[in-house]
Amino acid sequence: MLHFIYRFSHLILNLLIAATLLSITVILAGYFYFKPSLPSIDLVDENVLQVPMKIFSADEKLIGEFGEQKRRTLSFDEIPENVKYAFLAAEDDQFFSHTGFRLLSFTRALLQIVRYREIVSGGGTITMQVVRGYLLSRDQNAIRKLKEIYLAFELESKATKEEIFSLYVNRIFLGNRAYGVESAAEVYFGKSVEELSLDEAALIAASAQLPSRINPIRNPERSKIRRNWILQRMHKLGYIGKGQYLFNARKPINLFNETDSFESNAEYFAELVRQTMIERYGLDAYNLGWNIYTTLDTEMQNHAEDAIFKNIEVYSERYGWIEKNNFAEELGDQFFDQIILNGPSIIFDAVDEADDSESIFNKLGEIFESHKIPDRYLRALVADVQKDQVTVLTENYDKEILIWDDQYGWARKRSNNKKGPKPDNFFDLVRKGDLVTLSNSESNQRIIQIPPAEAAFVSMNPKNGHIKTYIGGTNFFKTKFDRVRQSFPQTGSSFKPFIYASAISRGYDASSLINDAPIIFEDENLEDYWRPENYTKKFYGLTRLREALVQSINIVSIKLLRNIGVENVRNDLQAFGFDKRRLPSDLSLALGSSSFSPIEMTRAFSILVNEGKVQEPVYITKVEDRNGNIIYEHQSFSDDDAEDNINFPWINNEEKIKPIQLINEVGSVEDFDARSTYVVKDILKEAMQRGSNRRRTESISRNDFGGKTGTTNDSISTWFSGFHEDLVTTVWIGNDDFSSLGEDEFGSTIALPIWVSFMEAVIPQLPEYKTSIPQGISFVRVNKETGERSDDLDDDAYFELLLD
Repeated sequence: MLHFIYRFSHLILNLLIAATLLSITVILAGYFYFKPSLPSIDLVDENVLQVPMKIFSADEKLIGEFGEQKRRTLSFDEIPENVKYAFLAAEDDQFFSHTGFRLLSFTRALLQIVRYREIVSGGGTITMQVVRGYLLSRDQNAIRKLKEIYLAFELESKATKEEIFSLYVNRIFLGNRAYGVESAAEVYFGKSVEELSLDEAALIAASAQLPSRINPIRNPERSKIRRNWILQRMHKLGYIGKGQYLFNARKPINLFNETDSFESNAEYFAELVRQTMIERYGLDAYNLGWNIYTTLDTEMQNHAEDAIFKNIEVYSERYGWIEKNNFAEELGDQFFDQIILNGPSIIFDAVDEADDSESIFNKLGEIFESHKIPDRYLRALVADVQKDQVTVLTENYDKEILIWDDQYGWARKRSNNKKGPKPDNFFDLVRKGDLVTLSNSESNQRIIQIPPAEAAFVSMNPKNGHIKTYIGGTNFFKTKFDRVRQSFPQTGSSFKPFIYASAISRGYDASSLINDAPIIFEDENLEDYWRPENYTKKFYGLTRLREALVQSINIVSIKLLRNIGVENVRNDLQAFGFDKRRLPSDLSLALGSSSFSPIEMTRAFSILVNEGKVQEPVYITKVEDRNGNIIYEHQSFSDDDAEDNINFPWINNEEKIKPIQLINEVGSVEDFDARSTYVVKDILKEAMQRGSNRRRTESISRNDFGGKTGTTNDSISTWFSGFHEDLVTTVWIGNDDFSSLGEDEFGSTIALPIWVSFMEAVIPQLPEYKTSIPQGISFVRVNKETGERSDDLDDDAYFELLLD
């Protein structure tokens, strides 16, 4: 037995020696091969004072920040001992003794290449982390690792350890736009690095590993765990005493009161502002500490986001359960078994250069980061499935147990556009390794589903053009495509009010009759006949225009357009901001075959509400430099102001005073007839007080609002544009790939409920207006059957708004 143990030990020793010799051979051979192509190392830290550009809402709440926070460069002697020890304990405790890399770590990386075809662990030494920034590729492969080692050798030969360490702590990204420890001290604690306490120094070092995901602002609990692990390491390495370790590990996290955190999710809007500033003023706008003041209302913005996700979850439940991505094979049974037995601490706490758990940690990060979801939800991996409960590991590395109840009855698996039976337990729903989404609610945490459907939501004050809400999609970090202004879906029936406004301005009345009867058109483009239908598949005979718009009757809209003339209507619609070149020149225009963005539809409805007067969308009101000097101010700048203002050589005076536009201006067309827009507005208010619309909007508890739904063929796009005298909102829901939302989905089932949820929250802020009829309109008794004026006091008469 002893002989066997001896032979086995001897074999292992020989293998280790062979692996070490192989590593040395690979390093030496590779050095001469890669040396000519290696980038040069610059020892000069070019960090200069930079202050990010900040974007504020109308109520001066921070909603966006762009650029990097950089402070003065610290020499090695200026770095406090606690900061040095914290980073050494966290990242590389052998920094002052190795030559830039550790041979054992490289040997382990070679073995990982053989096993996994890639390097799955190892943050590398501090020297390697410094040189990593000079390499363009971020791929975890052997070539990149070798280049890191060679550059580390070169850096170690050019600079002292103290200089390398200074480069490291001055350049490292530490989360929340902070680069370097001096900047991090300012961002997180509002103090200079010399003033940091021991626990604060360890907390900053804790952000070095995953700065974007685990920093004191985004994830304080995980940061605290990492901080305490660093403190423990500092104690084990002899940097601090046991008493210091225990005392500081008990301390709560106390961040600077003015730590910048966004008070509303307005990523699409902030990105719009960022792009505007760069296009107008150049990249210098990023780092000079400019403050951008906007029109956004953060309270309304939050209500808009809540309304979208509340109703999109309801839509998802109607749609049915979709099979989830599964990572059981990739992570392995042992991983899930350890999560169940020991909890997530085994993943987080044991991340260390000599432990393979780092590879699991990196894999988890890749899984969570590659499946981005809105911040209001949590990603989670199913670790164990029982009939009545599941155990999950969340993206915050917490273990949670969820209990089965009837609330999961909606999750009928969808296959071939059909839904299966209701699930009876978790076995019918998920498998071990499934990546699921959780509601981020402590009181009712549960598995939910986010549908692939996308959204756009924008609100505007029609009187001054101020943008109040702006949501360009459900998840900015998944796709930055801004559906408010960059998407141009067909508008469907939401376009009809503008056809009716044109008709009324050209002599039709709301009481005018058009025969809703079958009609056939020859379609030259299709070499066939076009037989338009109403949504109900029914025909209603002679129908007043008011009733036709309330009921959104297709045939009446088509005949009305034909009677007025397509070209006349195309000319009229320019007054609502619609580009004539984008308006179809055929009768399909009546059904919303034209394609416009949600912000264009919002402007058009704003003109309708604002008695035909144009107010262009406004979203930036003022730009100031960090000293309070005004660079731009909406509608209050004169040429004299520009001359007297602070001088920025790259900005000419004309640029300073030129209005900032969100979309192309309507142009020099005349205001649309106020009487005609008033009549259409009145009809749209009535539409919201009748039938199914009344049932859907009765929770708003007022009647000073109106709107119009829209649904395109096959339910590819659904719309609702709703208005109050002070607020016009457009909601669009659809799929980016133009697939159907489902055969039973319409503007009234998904877009309208979102608007209703929003208005329930904001209507108390909006004044209740009494109707003010423009001059040139009268209430006249009209016969329902004939549409003609009537003096009879009979049941067939009603009062209608007629133009004088």
